[in-house]
Amino acid sequence: MVLYKYRDFNNLEFALDIFVNQRLFAANFKTLNDPMEGRFVYTKGLLRPGELMEIRGSKARYNILSLGQAPNNMLMWSYYSGGHAGFVVGVEITDDNTEVEPVQYVEELRLEGVQDNVPKHILSRKLRLWDHEQEYRVFKQNENFVKVEVKELIFGLKTDSNKKEILTKIARQFCPEIEVRTITRDQLDTGEDFDNDF
Repeated sequence: MVLYKYRDFNNLEFALDIFVNQRLFAANFKTLNDPMEGRFVYTKGLLRPGELMEIRGSKARYNILSLGQAPNNMLMWSYYSGGHAGFVVGVEITDDNTEVEPVQYVEELRLEGVQDNVPKHILSRKLRLWDHEQEYRVFKQNENFVKVEVKELIFGLKTDSNKKEILTKIARQFCPEIEVRTITRDQLDTGEDFDNDF
């Protein structure tokens, strides 16, 4: 399954690292942009005091790589790809020491009826107002990088032509099979199936 990372050119080191080292950075949940990450509500008496501490410690061991389901999400281009001046990288996860989960979007971050892996369950849920991101999460314990195979490089509507040329050369040097293209306004506006437009 190909998933997508939206990037801008503000941190060139992270941008180049994707192609040169075939990996993406996984961050601790506390550094992600949603202030409700890792929070949950539970019914009094549902958890023993020791369980709460265990959940907090277990959550901290997970690093998260956030990826999108689609490369043509207009809001994601605006938020994470420099207002359409950046790029999107399509990748397949090749790291055996990871777990990939779609985010569940819910009305309330309530913890009830969870039997297995409570910390991962908590970190796989976000409030429904984020559902436009169509996010998948790659979980890795105690390590910051996830190995990937780079499949696609997609430039935004406003990406500078010099930056396109340079990044394309670098990407093709390290990922010879990569598909490179520029998204069009119609693909963003209509939400058509991206693959059929090229």
